[in-house]
Amino acid sequence: MNGLRDVPDGLLGELRVMAREGKLAGIRRIRLDLVQEWLDRGATAERACKRLTRFNRDVVTAVLEAHAVEYLWLSRCTFMEFGSGGREEMVPGSDQDNGLLIPIEVDEAEVDDCTQSIVVALDGAGLSLCDGGVMVSNAEWRGDFDTWLDRLTGWLSNPAEKGPWQSGLILDFQAVFGAEEEVRRMRERLWDYVRTKPIALSLLVRELTDYRLPLTLFGAFITEREGPWHGFLNIKSSVLAHLTNSARILALKHGVHPHNTCDRIRALGGAGHISEHHSRSLLDAWEYLQRKRLEIGLECDRTGLPPHNYINPAALDRGERIRLKAAIHAVEKLVRLVQAGSGL
Repeated sequence: MNGLRDVPDGLLGELRVMAREGKLAGIRRIRLDLVQEWLDRGATAERACKRLTRFNRDVVTAVLEAHAVEYLWLSRCTFMEFGSGGREEMVPGSDQDNGLLIPIEVDEAEVDDCTQSIVVALDGAGLSLCDGGVMVSNAEWRGDFDTWLDRLTGWLSNPAEKGPWQSGLILDFQAVFGAEEEVRRMRERLWDYVRTKPIALSLLVRELTDYRLPLTLFGAFITEREGPWHGFLNIKSSVLAHLTNSARILALKHGVHPHNTCDRIRALGGAGHISEHHSRSLLDAWEYLQRKRLEIGLECDRTGLPPHNYINPAALDRGERIRLKAAIHAVEKLVRLVQAGSGL
C-alpha cells in the first residue's frame, strides 16, 4: 500500500447522508479529488482503478439503501455491476453497466419507477447513463435467476443477438448490493457454459479477428483520419479492449478465476499459459494505457469536456511513444496467441 490511504474510513456513512438528502453533485467532486490524490501520492493505475471501483460501489450502496426505504422489496434484490465495474477497472467517466436480480414477485410498474429513479440518481452522482441502455431501468437487464441465466447464455450462443460489447460485458460481473451467492453461482454457471460449448468460445475468439495493429509497417501510429479526433488514437477501443478480451478468453479456457485483468495475466503467467516476459510486458501495457485514461478523465473534468479515450501520439515525448508502441506490440502478440489457439 506504500502508505497510501484507501477510500477513507467513514466515507460510506457520508455518502449515505448525501444520497438521502439528494446532494449528489458533491459526490462527483469527492470522486475526482480522491483519484487526483491517489495519483499524486504515487498509486499505480491498477491500485487507483481498484480504489475508484470500490468508491463507486459505495456510491451505489448509498443510493440503493436510500431507495430501499421507499421500495422495501429492493433490499431483497441484488444489484450487479458488469464490464469495467465487474473487473474493478473503472476510471473517471466510466458509465453505468448494471443489472438487477429480482428473486421475488414485484409489480412491474413499481420496478420501473424505482429503477428509473436509481439510474438518474447514479447519473447525478457522476456515474453517467449508459448509451447502450445497459442499466436496471431497462427490463432486459433485470429478472430472476433463471431469466438471467437463459438471457446470458442465449446472447452468447446466438450471433444474431450478440452486440460488439456483450461478450466482454456479460462475462465480467459482480454483486454490489444485496446477496452475493446467487450472482456467484450464476457467474460459475455462465463460465462453465462457455468452457463446455466450443461454439461460444469460438464466437469470443472471432471478435478478435478484426483486430488491426494501430501501427504501420514503418512504425507510424494509425490514427483517426477525419472528424473531431483527426490525428488521435483511441487507446481503449484500439488497444486496451483487445488486451482485456484476450485475457478473459484465456482465463475462461484455463479456469483462471480472478475478475481483474491484471490479476488474470498474473495467474495465466504463473500457470505457464503466457511466458513470464510476455506477462510483464502485458502488465506494463495495461498500466500505461489505464494511467493515461485516468489522467484524461481528470483533465476532462478540469477543462469541462466530456470524458474520452483519445491521445495524440504526436504530442507524446519520445519515451512515451516508445512505451505506447511496446504496449501495442504486447497486445498484438496476445491476440495472435489466442487466435492461433495456443493452449485453447
